Amino acid sequence: MQVRNIPLTDICPSNLNPRKTFDQESLNELAENIKENGLIQPITVRKLPKGSDHKFEIVCGERRYRAVTIAGMEEIPCVVRELDDKQAFAAMIIENLQRKDVDPMEEAAAFSKLYTDGTMKIAEIAKMLGKSSSFVTSRIQLNNIIPEFEALMRNGTLYLVHLLEICKLTQDQQKVLYENCFSEACIARWTQKILKLEILHEMIDEHVMNFLDTAQFSLADSSFACGKDCEGCPFNTKNKPESYKDSARPRCMNAVCFKQRVQEYIFRTAKALDIPIVYQGSKDDAIVQAAEAYGLKLTDMTNRSYVLCPKEPDRASFSDEEFYEKRMQAYRHVKAIFDSNIEDGCVVKVYEICYDGKLSGEFKYAYSIPADAETRNDVAESDSKHEQITRLKDAILKTNERETEELVEKKRSVVESSNYSSKNTALSGEEQRIFHAILLKRLSQNFKKSLGLEWQNTEDWFEKSAQIIEANRNAIKREFIKSVLGEKSVCFSHDLQGLLNALMAEAFASEEEEIKGEVSKKYESQRTRIQKEIDTLNGKEPASEQEETEESPEEQENE
Repeated sequence: MQVRNIPLTDICPSNLNPRKTFDQESLNELAENIKENGLIQPITVRKLPKGSDHKFEIVCGERRYRAVTIAGMEEIPCVVRELDDKQAFAAMIIENLQRKDVDPMEEAAAFSKLYTDGTMKIAEIAKMLGKSSSFVTSRIQLNNIIPEFEALMRNGTLYLVHLLEICKLTQDQQKVLYENCFSEACIARWTQKILKLEILHEMIDEHVMNFLDTAQFSLADSSFACGKDCEGCPFNTKNKPESYKDSARPRCMNAVCFKQRVQEYIFRTAKALDIPIVYQGSKDDAIVQAAEAYGLKLTDMTNRSYVLCPKEPDRASFSDEEFYEKRMQAYRHVKAIFDSNIEDGCVVKVYEICYDGKLSGEFKYAYSIPADAETRNDVAESDSKHEQITRLKDAILKTNERETEELVEKKRSVVESSNYSSKNTALSGEEQRIFHAILLKRLSQNFKKSLGLEWQNTEDWFEKSAQIIEANRNAIKREFIKSVLGEKSVCFSHDLQGLLNALMAEAFASEEEEIKGEVSKKYESQRTRIQKEIDTLNGKEPASEQEETEESPEEQENE
């Protein structure tokens, strides 16, 4: 195919091009590169019918065309091809989908266009791009996503992996999910920056699919306003297995009834509690009115913030022990302040029935309101006072921590610079207990658990565990010996090998004799064969058959 220079004024982009987004900064960089080095790869164009505003239409290379325009050039190298609309569109898609930065929604639209137009089959698209058929199918499904979820992916709240799950729902179901779990008020309550897939699945199960195994209420309870239980209800898919494929995991097909039952359950729970009942949000009128009619006295939390209850770090989520300990130290700090606020009544437990027009039924914590508070300003002033108290408590705790750190450092310095180790007298009882505890600290967590101990990074751990440590002091010493002499490093350390020999002779005499015999026989056989080869080379008579030691195939292989 010949390359020819065509004036930019004769060329126009194609409306068929699935790529709609171009990064301006990247285009400017490419334009500068073209100014210095020229355009290395020509673009591909096709002729337009007579009477069109332009002579040629871009098939492949719109980004290069834009960069050349920015660079101020008047012509661009082109390859002209004879292509109909379907062929041109296929070529555009192939080029765009081979980019590393392909936009997933543009990719989904391109796949869908190729498939629905009958241009290519799913298997052909997959083969063309080196992808699996399931990959292509999932991208085509992505076209089903509603704009609200696409916007959440664009702003970084959700990721492609989330949308690939959500797009499996109908658009009506997606709207229900969005309204119940992804409004601004919902997202503001998230306790983690990135939504885990298992939590997304739980949201879908509870708010869209109405799976009965996620229900807060008892399915056998017939005392609700509807007068029926869920077990024998005709809207329970379990009772119509011939009509529903997922009857093995029952769902409620009456969403209105399901929601009413959840609301009534939350109201019942609230009425039985002896703590403040609250709501938060500007769309709660219907639920609040129903709650008051049920006899609940409610507190409006719309203009107030909850106090977060500190959550202990999950040890299984940390691979680094030091990082885990730092997180635990931070947790213990904020938990101490939180517990202090609970103890002196600064913070109280509350039960939230709804927020932003959505039922919740969750236990929360909030700053207490004084009995004489009458206006919104009184409440705000009280909250501000409690926040100041919390900050001051934090300052006291930090002062205590710094005092402890300095005290420990001075004690450590005394031990480090002392002549403590020069004393060659017998250890006192307390010194022996300390020694055993230090040995135990160096041993595996599984061994500690076998003694019934859970190692904790606290100052009082030694006092609480001293009795168990002392009762198992000899087992601890032996486990320490085992851990040192059982390491692979013994194979490269002659001094440790000497200790290993001594331990074998003392505690594993029978095993040592058996090992010696087995290994000695193996290597004596090899030495005999090698010596025979040496003797042959030296011209000596080979040993008689009776004197030779036969070597097994296994021994030859091991050699």
